[in-house]
Amino acid sequence: MRIRRQGPRHARRGATVVETAAVLSVTLLFLFSIFEYGRYLLVENVLINAVRDGCRYALVHCQDPTCVADTQAVVRQKMAGLDSQLSGLDIRVFPTSNPGGLLSDTNPDDPVTVQATGTFRALFPSLPYMPSVFTMRSASAMTCEGN
Repeated sequence: MRIRRQGPRHARRGATVVETAAVLSVTLLFLFSIFEYGRYLLVENVLINAVRDGCRYALVHCQDPTCVADTQAVVRQKMAGLDSQLSGLDIRVFPTSNPGGLLSDTNPDDPVTVQATGTFRALFPSLPYMPSVFTMRSASAMTCEGN
């Protein structure tokens, strides 16, 4: 008859699997958080630049009758396909001094504002300490130099 000894090797047989699972889950959560935050910053920077370029376009073409629709199209085009990351993207173009007015009524030295608002949804909504929905806003106001 053989006697089996219960040494430290046999007692820790499943400890490696448990420790690996604990460390791996925390590591993956950390990596996904970094990925999500990077994606948020990317969309935010692209939105800011698209609104700025749209404002430049609106300044040059503010006397055109289709300026608002064209400026909205420019902003969406400058988003380079990332506008699908923002649900409910709303783009407004208006004279800064009179938000209800028409762009064709602007005079030289009147500021024009392009404003965009959208909802950013996280791909990993269950990350701790992070909301799954962010409201992104960007606005750019520039002065019309001449018509």
